[in-house]
Amino acid sequence: MNVEITGRHVEITPAIHSFVHKRLKKFTKIFGEDISFHVIIDVAKTRHTAEILLKSKFLNLTGKGQTDDMYSSILVAIDKIGRQGLKHKGKLIETKRHRAREKSVAKKTAHLAPPPAATGAHDGIMEEEAHRKPMAVEEAVLELGHSEYPFVVFRNAESGDVNVLYRRKDGSLALIQP
Repeated sequence: MNVEITGRHVEITPAIHSFVHKRLKKFTKIFGEDISFHVIIDVAKTRHTAEILLKSKFLNLTGKGQTDDMYSSILVAIDKIGRQGLKHKGKLIETKRHRAREKSVAKKTAHLAPPPAATGAHDGIMEEEAHRKPMAVEEAVLELGHSEYPFVVFRNAESGDVNVLYRRKDGSLALIQP
C-alpha cells in the first residue's frame, strides 16, 4: 500500500498522516496490497476539502469530502471510496456467481432432464425454440449425425406430428411417434 499526501495551503502534520494511514489500511482487505492512494488536502477559509484517489490494477476510484473540519472531510472521502469499492467488489462477485450458475445449468441441461411436471419447478431448465420446416425421417437421421445433442425433435413431413429421433446406448436409432 502506497500513500502519498499532498497539502494545499496546509501543512501535513504527523497526526493527519497517521490518521489517513490508519483509515486507508482497511482497503487492503478489499483490493489487496497492490494499491496506491493520493490524498489531496486543501484549506480555503472555513472550507476543508479532502480528495482521495485510489489506484489499483483493476480500477481507479475517487472520493471527495468537504466540511468545516479536516478530519471529518477525510472521513467523508474515505466513506465514499469505501462504498464505491464495495459496490465494485459486489459486482465482481455477482458476475462470478452468475457465470457459475450458467455453467451448472448448461451441464444439467446437457443431459436429458425429467419433464417440468415431474420436478414441479422450471428452475434450472433452459428452453430453446426452433422454428424449422417439416422434415422426413431420413433428413432427421442426417440432422442427428451432425448434431451435438443425442436427440432431434422434428415435425414429420408425412404425418405433421412432432417426432423424436434419438440414439440408443447400443448405437442404434429409435423414433418416438405420438
